[in-house]
Amino acid sequence: MIGVLLGTAVLTGCSEKQEASETLPSSTAAETSEALPELGPADFPVPDEARTKDAEGAEAFLRYWIDLLNRQQAIPDGQPLRDLSTSDCYECLRIAKAFDDASASGWRYEGGELSLNDLAEPQVNGNEASLVFGARVEALTVRDSSGAPVPGGTGEIAPNAGSGVTLVWSERRQHWSVAGMTIG
Repeated sequence: MIGVLLGTAVLTGCSEKQEASETLPSSTAAETSEALPELGPADFPVPDEARTKDAEGAEAFLRYWIDLLNRQQAIPDGQPLRDLSTSDCYECLRIAKAFDDASASGWRYEGGELSLNDLAEPQVNGNEASLVFGARVEALTVRDSSGAPVPGGTGEIAPNAGSGVTLVWSERRQHWSVAGMTIG
């Protein structure tokens, strides 16, 4: 009986003649939230979809982080990695330092790009998200300024290295940060 009443109410509301409004809603009515402040490199900012406190936002942030790692390796510059990780993420700090050291030495990375495989559903608990995934790591050669390989600067391809990342949410800045990371 309730379903019949709801159906009748909905159909009646739609069948009554309505006069068209001759005014547009004010622009302030459409503005429901402030734009998020820019985050990340100016020419490679963190996308808005990676700045939501849910599983989808955590996954989008991880995808951005992997793209950022690949981008910064090509430059190389570690500061954007530091900006988006906590001081407890020792692997993040190690990679950032390696990029800075390579830049200071005139070295460049050849290969070594990461891509995601087999991403499991992100687990979000309060202000923390855990993501488990496989990562394809391309073969790597670090070359000095003359183009010669740097001793110890090579790595083999890893088609599906077991990996994971822990993210923490900042309410104040409205974004995820990497608190821990393991690739392979």
